[in-house]
Amino acid sequence: MIKIKNEVIYKATMSRIEELLPLVDDNTPVDDKNLIELDLLSALVEEYEDVHYPLNVRH
Repeated sequence: MIKIKNEVIYKATMSRIEELLPLVDDNTPVDDKNLIELDLLSALVEEYEDVHYPLNVRH
């Protein structure tokens, strides 16, 4: 699977996510190309953030 390899790519990916957000909503069909791209990029960002920006959650 492709991964975000550095901060430059992370920031570019976040910028693209911001562009996509206004194009989708709860009524967007699951086969919409913008929603698919948003889902894929969001998963990549989540994986990157889990490693590089971990949340310190205490129970």
